[in-house]
Amino acid sequence: MKIHVLIENTTDSDLQCEHGLSLYIEYQDKKILLDAGSTDVFAENARQMGTDLGAVDMAFLSHGHYDHSGGFGAFIRENKSAPVYAMEQVIGGYYSTSGGNLHGIG
Repeated sequence: MKIHVLIENTTDSDLQCEHGLSLYIEYQDKKILLDAGSTDVFAENARQMGTDLGAVDMAFLSHGHYDHSGGFGAFIRENKSAPVYAMEQVIGGYYSTSGGNLHGIG
């Protein structure tokens, strides 16, 4: 199994970082995307790493927060065939009170 971090909060390389998470996983003969970060920056990092998102076999969204789901539009533009799996509740409203104010994070 190989796991490549496409995006997360920090970096010590030439790759970009942002609040969010995206992992590219190779397991046996499958290529899997787990989450897609906040924006399309994960896809830019994938290109820089030589990772072809068009070759991904399946994608998973772990939960409905924007920092895990925001880049799926970019993924779907690059890969028209991979199914994207998520639990039904992913569409619900997600909120946080960090910083003292209620704000949406879904």
